[in-house]
Amino acid sequence: MSSLDILPDELLLIIFDLINVYTLLQLRSVCKKFDRISSEVLNKKSNRLLVTNQMSKKFRERCKPQLPSYKRKFITHYNWKYGTPLKREVNNLGPRETTRDIRINKKCLKMTKNTIWFYDTDILSAVSRTKNGNITTNIKCGTCSCQFSSIAYCNDIIISGHVDGSIRHWRIGSQNNINNFQQLKAHSNVYGEYVSNIEATKQHIISSSSNLIKIQKNTFKDSAEENEPIYKSRKLIQSISLHPTETKVAASTEESFLIYDINAKYFSCLVMDERINDNTCSQLLWEDPHTILMLYERQIQKLDTRTPNFVRTWNTSVLKKNPKLHSFSSDYLYTIMTGTDIGSVLLWDQRVNDCIRTYQISLVRSNPVLSVQFDSFYMYAITELRGVIQYNFKFGVTFNSAQRKEYFSNFI
Repeated sequence: MSSLDILPDELLLIIFDLINVYTLLQLRSVCKKFDRISSEVLNKKSNRLLVTNQMSKKFRERCKPQLPSYKRKFITHYNWKYGTPLKREVNNLGPRETTRDIRINKKCLKMTKNTIWFYDTDILSAVSRTKNGNITTNIKCGTCSCQFSSIAYCNDIIISGHVDGSIRHWRIGSQNNINNFQQLKAHSNVYGEYVSNIEATKQHIISSSSNLIKIQKNTFKDSAEENEPIYKSRKLIQSISLHPTETKVAASTEESFLIYDINAKYFSCLVMDERINDNTCSQLLWEDPHTILMLYERQIQKLDTRTPNFVRTWNTSVLKKNPKLHSFSSDYLYTIMTGTDIGSVLLWDQRVNDCIRTYQISLVRSNPVLSVQFDSFYMYAITELRGVIQYNFKFGVTFNSAQRKEYFSNFI
């Protein structure tokens, strides 16, 4: 028995936590005990990296490729922060004319584990992702008689809101019709105007127009309760977001931040009503059971619902061009991506105040990024003047043995 065998695992964990990643990778080859303890420490260190965490359930749901090794996790972190990603355009639909000038999202995308879903005015499209995360060239499309204004995804069904106030259900067609969407149900006259936001669970559809929030049963049958609003006011509703447990919904208006219990009887339980900022929050993202990310024109703020107070702020004033923010997405841990009004996407680390990376999606500066999503290896963005653009961060860095030792030694 060696002297190392006498040391308890708790003490070795403390010691190994002080060792850099390169040495930990070498220690894995010493013995089974070192392999087990080194792996535990490496797992903890790798979960602190940007865009590479696999901890969040929501993030895993849209991660097609899984990071196969600790080396790949740290190299991928490097690629996101410093590397040059491979750029590819998924579909160039170009600018499309619309007969109505309404304040709606004319384009939007949603990422799921196997598919990229997106719409452009009256066309709904889907692109499949293979096992390694690469997108296919086969684009599935469906045309609607009314322009799209919002979409949600639930249980392999796309639920869409439209400018005529209707809500519709879609899925990809049968094997004999694999390139088209099949419309399953249309709920007409839900609103007298466009559906600006929509969220869905297996039981409920939560949607909003300019000054109404409604909850209806997520069913293909007609529901007597579908026209009962839980919010009605003159104040303009900007955004809604589902709680991670799908039991509550948050909403931002011109003046207030609201939380409703969607499982309450008669859908009438107002949990919180707070005036939190003089500015208008354009988008909400419920990050964990107690914190919400809120997107403003020039900043992102994190709200703790238990207080409620802002606990962190990230401001575009740290950038020379000080762009306006149009959209954002999160890995529900450290990484935030924001689309701007000048055709770029910004990468933020929640542990620092400054933006750490800018990706110029479009050379046309007056081309805002309307929607952005990402997983461990890929980022997808859709802009006003172009189709969906994919950035691949999986490759781009080649290390020899000396460079690998120098690189991994920087991670403590």
